[in-house]
Amino acid sequence: MVRTAVVAAALLLCGCLRGAVYTHVTRPLTTNFDRTPVADGFVAKGDVKELRYNSYLRVIWDVNSIGALAKQEGLGELYYADLETFSVLGIWTQYRVHVYGRKREASP
Repeated sequence: MVRTAVVAAALLLCGCLRGAVYTHVTRPLTTNFDRTPVADGFVAKGDVKELRYNSYLRVIWDVNSIGALAKQEGLGELYYADLETFSVLGIWTQYRVHVYGRKREASP
C-alpha cells in the first residue's frame, strides 16, 4: 500500500518538480539568426560556477563574458552564442557560454 502511494505521488509530482534535482540545458543566447553563418566547429568556452547556501549566501567565480572569451581565443567575427546550464539540487550551478565564430586572420 505504501509503495503504491509513493509511486502515485512520484508520478503526480514529477511534472511539478522538474529540474529540482538535476538540470542540464543548453539554450541560445542570441536569437536573431537571419543571415547567420554556421560556425565551422570552432568554439570558445568559458564558465562561471555558483555555490549557493540558503538564499543568503551565493559564491560566484570565473568569467563568462562573450567579448572576453572571443578576445582570449582570437575570434575576429562572432556568429552566435549558447548558454549551457548545469545544476544539482540548486546548490551547485555551472553556467558555460559557448561562443561560435571565425578566428581572426593573422597579420603579415
